[in-house]
Amino acid sequence: MNFHRSTVLNLAAVALVLASCQTTDLDPPTLCTPENTATSVLADEIEVNAGSTLILTERLCDNEGLSEVRWDIHNAADHAHEAGEEEEGFVLHSGTAWEVLEIVSASGTEADVSLAVEVPLTVRGVWDIVVSIVDAEGNVSSDHVTQLHLENDHLPAFSVALVNGEDPNTWEGEPVWAAGSEATLEGAVTDADGLNTVTLALVEEASETTLWEVSWEAVSENVLAFNEAFTLPAGVSGECHVEMRATDALGNPVETGFHVEVE
Repeated sequence: MNFHRSTVLNLAAVALVLASCQTTDLDPPTLCTPENTATSVLADEIEVNAGSTLILTERLCDNEGLSEVRWDIHNAADHAHEAGEEEEGFVLHSGTAWEVLEIVSASGTEADVSLAVEVPLTVRGVWDIVVSIVDAEGNVSSDHVTQLHLENDHLPAFSVALVNGEDPNTWEGEPVWAAGSEATLEGAVTDADGLNTVTLALVEEASETTLWEVSWEAVSENVLAFNEAFTLPAGVSGECHVEMRATDALGNPVETGFHVEVE
């Protein structure tokens, strides 16, 4: 018996088996949802009311086979995604930590998938919706991102017209204030059920020290306009937060605000 020839044949057979086990699918899956789908991440933006059900729908495609799709919904404040997101400007969020991370299995070369999410009554502002897809070979698609605008008629609503005489929508990044200088804040808070308490404050984030505060109790009106001036302490520097808190006549609370850098 020719042991050399037998060994070569055996090695060749093993090589064929190993080759057949190696993947040749290097193409990532794609999002092939029709572009006019209003509830897709491909939409320019999605609007929904707090307290309602948000339904997201997508069509997934892959040349050989799908595995799963991932939805990630999180507050859009203080960060930006590389693609698929436009500059939103100045936004006052509700301050809630609400977020959604959901993974759904998919199979075949094309699949329609959907996600239903109950939006709590505690959220307002702009959230990011991020969708990514994985195929059966582990190839991952690029992230697809759009913005979710959450409207809320159940919470008091703050608006800021001017900060130090400037429209905050013109800011590029967070504002920088000088220690020891005077700052001004002009805006309003509204609620259809009537307001109970309203508080404005400046808080040093590292120590959580309140540097300035003004409050209104038992407002009993639907609108409270404010135009306040305050002096920053001379010895303060670093990240601070303008906090804006209110409760309405039904006891619904909201806390929002924006960051500033004090130098």
